[in-house]
Amino acid sequence: MFNLAKMRLWLMLALLYISQGLPLGIAMDALPSILKNQGASLENLIFLPLVGLPWILKFLWASVVDNYSNTRFGRRRSWLVPMQSLIFLTLTLLWWLGIEQDKTLLIILLMLIASVASATQDIATDGLAAELFSGKDLVRANIIQVGGTMVGFFLGGAGVMILVGQFGISVGALLPMAIVLCSLALLLTWKEPAVTLVNTAVSSTGSNQSQTTASLKNFIKRAGSVRLLAMAFLSSLAMVSGFGLGKLLLIDQAWSLQSVGQLGMYGGVVTILLGCGGGGWLIQYFGTRKIFIFGLAMTIFSAGLWIMLSAIEQITFSSALLATVLGCFGSGAASVALMTQAMRFAQQGLQTGTDMTAIQSARDLGEMTMSSSLIAIAAVFGYSLSFAFGVAAAFAVIILLVFAKSRSAQPE
Repeated sequence: MFNLAKMRLWLMLALLYISQGLPLGIAMDALPSILKNQGASLENLIFLPLVGLPWILKFLWASVVDNYSNTRFGRRRSWLVPMQSLIFLTLTLLWWLGIEQDKTLLIILLMLIASVASATQDIATDGLAAELFSGKDLVRANIIQVGGTMVGFFLGGAGVMILVGQFGISVGALLPMAIVLCSLALLLTWKEPAVTLVNTAVSSTGSNQSQTTASLKNFIKRAGSVRLLAMAFLSSLAMVSGFGLGKLLLIDQAWSLQSVGQLGMYGGVVTILLGCGGGGWLIQYFGTRKIFIFGLAMTIFSAGLWIMLSAIEQITFSSALLATVLGCFGSGAASVALMTQAMRFAQQGLQTGTDMTAIQSARDLGEMTMSSSLIAIAAVFGYSLSFAFGVAAAFAVIILLVFAKSRSAQPE
């Protein structure tokens, strides 16, 4: 039976996650290309990667989002509405200023503010999803979480670049502004239901935890929390060892940027539609644990194929596409399974936002640090060993799952 209120809630959740990915896409994908095309020096662009830093450090203030709110306005709306408004304000200022190379540092400052707002909003959005959904709906929420953030990144990056190139910044900035405005409108006209949280968290010693305020300390005390952090960190290493490193290999083989970009676009579509969507569908039949392992297995096959390709003098597009598709499908499926399990873990306590953020920060930290590390390994020892490092990480996570003594935090 069609439920208009529930469909409206799903749409709002999707727009929230999409809008969260927009600032990162604009800052880390669109702005470097647009500003460099205008003649900006590389020295002025080196600060752009700092825009992603709040997403790694958001665990530092996640407990604040859980602990403080206006109960009459809504526990999560108290944070979502101000953060959405701040994102919209920064995008409006960006549109008003225009993207020009002589304003590079000011633009970076604006996007850093937007990134802090979007990272803070993510804490509240994840907490909201964990508190409102369960069962199959929880899996669907995590499909939207992973896929929606990626869609936002692509729209803020490639989408804005296409519009700016075709119509100029005055039109290009309107797309992300319109998405955030629609999300904000849905938030303002939605009444957040009161949610009664039941604390079923168990400490590492086996005793029930009495908890009044959210904190990272309470997260670490819970049985299975450290294992989830390890799974998030190590699996991110396996996921970035595919196309992220493979595109550098292809450029070294004199592939054109257009060809590499086309391959990346195919990979993005596979990640969102087949990896996130297909992986979420499979979770309903096989469970998160099996699909998480299956996703990691696909990344192993992908990395193995990249190892073989690294020994070939001329890589064909079809072989690179196969390696990319396997890796992107595996990454998408494993990410949905991991985040679904993380939300189930968070639901067992009273600090859903803090618990989710701690796990996500571990994943994001792994992606950022390992991206640089794998490039360094490839520079010194060659691409084969760097891809093999990703394979080893995936095997480590699988072993962690299979041979762990406690199954309290393992996907089921």
